Amino acid sequence: MPAAATASPNQWNSRRKMMAAINIQWKELRPDLHHSPDELREERLAYITDILKLKEPLGSLKDLTNYQMSRVLAHFDGLRAQPALPSTRIVARPAVAEIVHLATAQQVYTINKLLDFLGWHPDSRKKFLTARYQRENPVHLRPRQANALIRILFNIACSQELKKAGFKKVSRAMIGMHIPVLKKKLGIDRKESHTTEDAATCQETLISLADCSAG
Repeated sequence: MPAAATASPNQWNSRRKMMAAINIQWKELRPDLHHSPDELREERLAYITDILKLKEPLGSLKDLTNYQMSRVLAHFDGLRAQPALPSTRIVARPAVAEIVHLATAQQVYTINKLLDFLGWHPDSRKKFLTARYQRENPVHLRPRQANALIRILFNIACSQELKKAGFKKVSRAMIGMHIPVLKKKLGIDRKESHTTEDAATCQETLISLADCSAG
């Protein structure tokens, strides 16, 4: 049940102000998404899902409690002095050797299938990845980053497809039910392996579906 359903008039007024503040601050943090209101909204919900570590994709700000929204606003406040949304930064440690594991070929394959499905221009893909992870190509992501990106892209892709099908409002449950459908449609639910050579072919152009599915 949405948290707003049990709120008093005064509490609802406070909630509306917090939701408005989240929307305004998100627009300031992501000027690169102003061209697409739907993408701006879906990215906001996906990002909040990540920072609150929610078990299911967030469908609406109305589903958040006042405490959760206050956490989001506090997080945004910490970003305001930064030029872009944060990502996992690797702090160099002198004289300490570190093995860095990168995204698997399967993860890269899935990410690019979803990017192609969304139809984003290569420049938009680079800006999206750079703003979130300081990487221009998914082959340079760490496994945890790749998993987070896959969740975000599935959230955006499922929401867009459901809206095209005529649904004006898309819930978390609807997205969860549609993910297996989209996986089957894109052919990424198959138990097949994709080699590092498959991922390497995507290095130059952030992966077009034709290049990555050939052979």
